[in-house]
Amino acid sequence: MTPLFETAEDGLTVKTHLRGKEKPRLTLTRHPSFDAAMIEMVTAGLAEEDWQGFLYVLHTGEGDALTPRYIGKAEKKGVKNPVSANLARIASNHDKFGRWGYNKAYHIGDLSHAVLGAAFMPGQAPGKYHRWAEALFETLNPPTLRVPVSMSLIPWRDGARGPSGLIGSLAAVEYEVIALAAVAYPEELLNVQGR
Repeated sequence: MTPLFETAEDGLTVKTHLRGKEKPRLTLTRHPSFDAAMIEMVTAGLAEEDWQGFLYVLHTGEGDALTPRYIGKAEKKGVKNPVSANLARIASNHDKFGRWGYNKAYHIGDLSHAVLGAAFMPGQAPGKYHRWAEALFETLNPPTLRVPVSMSLIPWRDGARGPSGLIGSLAAVEYEVIALAAVAYPEELLNVQGR
């Protein structure tokens, strides 16, 4: 588990930075240890034939108060290519970055849009990210978290067993874990699909 955001010394105020050459946008900054963990796991996984990708779990809180807030997956195989664009060139592809990229249509980008508004880009962010912003942030200016936010990255291989004990694909285990978390944390879980 690693922190998702780079924060100020208080551990809750999320640092921001400008991204883009033509029209720089203010963006929430991922934590360097999250980036390092993602790059290491994906690089190693892509070298393994049986690696299917990974499950990710966004958590809030710490210790006994750790609560799963969002569960998703990033699959190795792309729709048209042997390696998904989300994982290809992971060390330099910060706009997609295993679904946690800085670009719009990726988690950090769309959350930046919901939190930072027009400083990220004009218009409205997708609706689910407004729910994320409300759940994760105490204030939006400056972007200050309610409690620490961290990520678990869980590699998935052929033949692995989900919580039920059954062997399943990454897609199957994603729905299994979402269903379990929805029962245990019905108010806190931000997933809509798979409940």
